[in-house]
Amino acid sequence: MTKMNDPREILKVIKILSPQTLPSLEYLSREDLTLTNVREGGIREDVQITTDMRYPKPAAYPIGAENAHGEIEMLGDVEATHWYVDADGIIWHFVTAGDPNNEPFVLVHGFPESWYTFHNQVRDLSDQFYCIAVDTLGNGQSDKRLDLDYRYSAIAGSLAKLLDTIGVDRFNLGGHDRGSVISDHLLNVDGMEGRILRYVRMQQSANEPHGDPQPPHGVFAQPWFSKLMKWTGFPRVAYVASGYRVEGITKEVLDRLDHEVKFKGVAEASPRQFDHTNLQKELDDRHNFLFAKMTMPVLFLQGKHDPGQHVEEYENTPDFVANGRVQFIDGNHFFQLGDSSEAATAAMREFLLEPRPDSVTV
Repeated sequence: MTKMNDPREILKVIKILSPQTLPSLEYLSREDLTLTNVREGGIREDVQITTDMRYPKPAAYPIGAENAHGEIEMLGDVEATHWYVDADGIIWHFVTAGDPNNEPFVLVHGFPESWYTFHNQVRDLSDQFYCIAVDTLGNGQSDKRLDLDYRYSAIAGSLAKLLDTIGVDRFNLGGHDRGSVISDHLLNVDGMEGRILRYVRMQQSANEPHGDPQPPHGVFAQPWFSKLMKWTGFPRVAYVASGYRVEGITKEVLDRLDHEVKFKGVAEASPRQFDHTNLQKELDDRHNFLFAKMTMPVLFLQGKHDPGQHVEEYENTPDFVANGRVQFIDGNHFFQLGDSSEAATAAMREFLLEPRPDSVTV
């Protein structure tokens, strides 16, 4: 069990997670400063399983998995279903809701997150779309083997194989934070041209460099960072006490977000994505070839109060994407949660229901 009793080390943690503000520790207790709450996993029994087993069960579950294949979870009054699918030797966990005959909306989360960061959108948009929220590799209940390729281009290629395996041809795409970096690269996967109908790109720099404060990606890549991820206060400090805090987040949602990053293996695997990237490389990739792949309608959806991604950085973004536009939500970095979630969902719905330029008849 990792102990974090040295006040100097605790202050370092707070500095990383609180780049602009002094934290309010309203959700922390004394135990949070000393404990780790990583769980061993084990598939739960006595759960409700769907009668529509549309995807075959893989031969084995990933390390740390807890939900059963086909398990139904209620998001309010909406049934969401947990799935595990083996796509070319990599096992993905994802959650679906809605009619499979509707247009798919594939949602790709960021760091430190899981499919659950989009639970509001999965619930509310499932009336018109077939929502598919994935756990990206190294996160949640997806594959977390350390010998996988955690480059964003490779994760995108694996995601494309998952979509092929489950029969998703043309679809809408939504990415948030690091999920937008993966989604950008998904546009560049061989055979993906013409398949993405619309792209909701959230909380990621575009044509300008990332503003200050910049996220500490170099820190995330350090070997010791996995110990921090196992700390009971991580990531709850970020969601309630840092400059990225979520206004109006409930304790129930906060506890579930914490639960999702404490599956066994996440602390070791998730940070591996930062071994292969930096903000300048990502900016160069966008200008060199990724913007050119954004031929579908693109909504750059940003939180107005994100401390590191500033409104003025997106003034010229539509100049780089033919069918792109920028919209700001009155929220912070994690605007899909808390008080701003309804506005975020409404913006997504409005955009996804607009006719595409290639579908307009005269």
